[in-house]
Amino acid sequence: MLSISGGVYAVLMVFCAVAAIITAETTQLLVFLSTAVLMGTLSAASLVLTGVPRRRAQASDGLAFMVFFWFVSPLMCAPPFLMGVPNDSIITAIHEAVSCLTTTGHSAYSVEAPDLPAALILWRAMLHLVGAIATITFAATVLAAINLDGPGIHRTHLFSMSDRSFFDSIPRVLRTVISVACVCVLIVFAIEVVGGIPPHTALLDAVSAFSTGLAEPHGMYEDVTRHARALGLTVGLLLGSLGIFIILQIRAGQIRSSLYDPEVGTFVLALLVFAFLAAWDGLGIVNSLGWSISALSTSGIALVSPATTHSLPLALQLAPPLIGGAALSAAGGIKLARLYVLSRRVGQEFLRMGFRQSLLSFEFRRRVQSDRTIMGVWVYLVAYVMACAVGLLLFSFTGSSFEDAITNTVGSLTNSGNLIDVEHLPEDEVRQIWLMFGMILGRLEVLAFLPLLTVSFWRR
Repeated sequence: MLSISGGVYAVLMVFCAVAAIITAETTQLLVFLSTAVLMGTLSAASLVLTGVPRRRAQASDGLAFMVFFWFVSPLMCAPPFLMGVPNDSIITAIHEAVSCLTTTGHSAYSVEAPDLPAALILWRAMLHLVGAIATITFAATVLAAINLDGPGIHRTHLFSMSDRSFFDSIPRVLRTVISVACVCVLIVFAIEVVGGIPPHTALLDAVSAFSTGLAEPHGMYEDVTRHARALGLTVGLLLGSLGIFIILQIRAGQIRSSLYDPEVGTFVLALLVFAFLAAWDGLGIVNSLGWSISALSTSGIALVSPATTHSLPLALQLAPPLIGGAALSAAGGIKLARLYVLSRRVGQEFLRMGFRQSLLSFEFRRRVQSDRTIMGVWVYLVAYVMACAVGLLLFSFTGSSFEDAITNTVGSLTNSGNLIDVEHLPEDEVRQIWLMFGMILGRLEVLAFLPLLTVSFWRR
């Protein structure tokens, strides 16, 4: 599976090499071609030398692949960020690859550095798209399989356990996710191009919106100044935040069901609440809604002027990314579905205070939630809080102030690149390492990483 991933990266590098030919970037052409040949050769050799598995692959094998994917893929994708650009640090190159693949989007290069080559910007966009597709596919397959007794926030009708091998079900889900991604990107691209936005800008915006990342790292500094671009990004961020479950319902014509879905209701409520709080703090209504959409999607795209949003209280800036988008989306955070389940559970506990012996239950997408499934959500929340506490300590030891430490922690765990302090990042490799672990841990949804630390998991 890792070899197949390497082959995909090699093919994408060839496309970037073609782009380098068009833009007359000789250095980038040589880098992408040489890396593609090396990556393709190693991937093909690994596929040939790897024997046929002797046992049926299970969900635990899928989890192991998901973890290795997030740790190995950045090593495969890092060479273009090391050669042909003003960077002599391997750590910085790997950090850049992790930022793109996890759709966090911030850049470890110096802000004062010249603009990146066009072929490298295209490479960033491709990695964002690959990372978003991989995130949704893993959520709909691996995370759904290892959480069969949980609240079912990752479940769709696309995935079912195969009698032969766990990996037999992944291509079906992957094809659907790729088709949905292409449609969403084309919708945003068409809106912006029709509105007069240059095609290359429209393409980067479309990828950034669906992946809820920053294909162009300067996107978190420059606010959107044209109505067509703002409309396209808003539509894309809404589609990217609500996730594939809602999009599939809309595609099947179940518009009424999608409007009443718990995640949609939670998203709308959170959007309005945070927009109201931002307006209460002095932002205009339109600016408040734009900031709320961008923050909840964990994208960091500046739909409004960053100068206005930076004046918001720190707690208000951190709250929306911590919640994040839908479970089957590229957005980070705790996820809307878990927030809905926890809020319903808290409401039940208040009712039980007056009726101690009462039997209360609630449904999430037509599934009754038991105490056992609710406990799984609570455990996840505790693990997330512990990860935030550990991250805060680690970044504090690097010399960061409390405010920078907490924004770096939340920004990496929620894959929100706009929250990460990039001012002195290029020369601080230790902080880059902690950021890489945080971004990968955020894509593993924290709790999925814990089984790998137990001996029993590897014995199975």
